[in-house]
Amino acid sequence: MLMSPAFIIVALGIAQIISWGTIVYGISVLSTPMAAELGWSQTFVFFGFSISLLVGGFVAKPVARFQEKNGGRATLTMGSVVAALGLAMLSQVADPVVYLFAWVVLGLASRLTLYDASFATLVEIHGTAARRPISLLALFGGLASTVYWPICHYVNAAYGWRVAWMVCAASVLVICTPLHLAMPRKGALLRGANGRNGAAADPPPLVPQALRAQAILLLAIAFACNSFVTVALNAHFIPAAVMLGASAATAVWIASIRGVFQTLGRLAEMLFGGNLNPFAFAMLSTGILVVAFLPLAIGGASTPALALFSILFGISIGLVTIVRGAVPLVLFGRDGYVGVLATIATPGLIVTAAAPTAYAFALDWIGPGWGFVLLFAVALASFAATALLARRFRTRSS
Repeated sequence: MLMSPAFIIVALGIAQIISWGTIVYGISVLSTPMAAELGWSQTFVFFGFSISLLVGGFVAKPVARFQEKNGGRATLTMGSVVAALGLAMLSQVADPVVYLFAWVVLGLASRLTLYDASFATLVEIHGTAARRPISLLALFGGLASTVYWPICHYVNAAYGWRVAWMVCAASVLVICTPLHLAMPRKGALLRGANGRNGAAADPPPLVPQALRAQAILLLAIAFACNSFVTVALNAHFIPAAVMLGASAATAVWIASIRGVFQTLGRLAEMLFGGNLNPFAFAMLSTGILVVAFLPLAIGGASTPALALFSILFGISIGLVTIVRGAVPLVLFGRDGYVGVLATIATPGLIVTAAAPTAYAFALDWIGPGWGFVLLFAVALASFAATALLARRFRTRSS
C-alpha cells in the first residue's frame, strides 16, 4: 500500500516536537534543580550538554553514511531508542561519570533523530522538491520549546526533576519509536512524492562543483556562529532573564513564546517565501537575529524588551532551520545531500559544544548584560558570512 506524504509530515513533525523538546530543551529547565540536589555547579551541568554537542559533531559523518546506506526509517527508529536510553539515564544519575556518559548517548541520538536526519528522509522521498515538505516539518519543530519547557517546569515542580526526565524518556520511546517505524523503507513508493520515483527531473544545483568547497565553508561559518547563539540561549535564556530581574514564571513564559514565533516565521516563509532567492533567504534569517538584540539595547531588562527579543529570536531561528535544510539542497543538489549536511554541521556542532559551558561561565563572570553583547557579536559574524556567500555566488548563479 502506498503511503501518503501528508502522513509522513505529520508523523515526523510530532516526533520532532518530542525529540527536540526532550533532548535539547529539557536541560534549560531542569538544570537548576539537578544542580541543587546533586551539589554540582551549573557550569558542570551544562558541560554535559556540551559533551552531547561535541559527540554529535564527531558522529555526524558516520551517521550520514549510515543513513545513505540504510535510509531514514532505520536511522530515525534507532535514534528514538538511543534517545530514550539516554534520557532514562539522566533520570537516575547520582555520579558525575554516569551523567556525562548519558550525554554521550544523547549526542549520538541527536544526530540520529533531529532535523538533519529528518530533512534527509524527506529528500530521500521528494528529491529537490523537498523544500516545501522541509518547511512544513519545521512548522512542527518550532513548537518543541513551547510544549516541553512548560511540561518540564510543572512536572519538576510537582514531582521533581527525576520524574520529569522519565516523562521525557517515555515520550520518546512510546510515541517517537512507533512513528519512526511507520516511515517508508528506503526506495518505497509514496503517493504524490516527487523523489526518485517521481517524473519530475531535478534542476541543476546553483553552485558549480568547482566552487562547492567555498560555499560550504561560508555556510559552515554562518551556521556555526548562529548555532552558538541559539544553543547558548536554549540553555541559558531563562536563567539569564531571572538574573536580569524577571521572575522564574515570567522568564518561562517569555522563553516559551519563542516557539510560537518560530512556527509563525516558518509559516510566513511557506506562504510567501517559496520563490525567494536562497541567498536573500539566508541573509534575512541571520539578519533578524542581529536585529533581535536591539530591544535589549533600548529597553534593557524590561519585560517588553525581553519579550520582543524572544519574538525576533524565535522568528530568526525558525527561518534558519529552513535555511539549514532547504538552501544546501538548492545550492548543491540532491546527490550526496545528507553528506553535505554533515559536512556543514560538523564544525558547527564542535564549536557550539562550548556554547552552554562558555555562556554559563560568561554569566558568572561578566553578567547577563555583557553576555548578551557577546552573543550579539557572534550573531553579527553569522550574518556577515551569509552576506559574503551572497556576494560571491549570487551573480554566478543568476
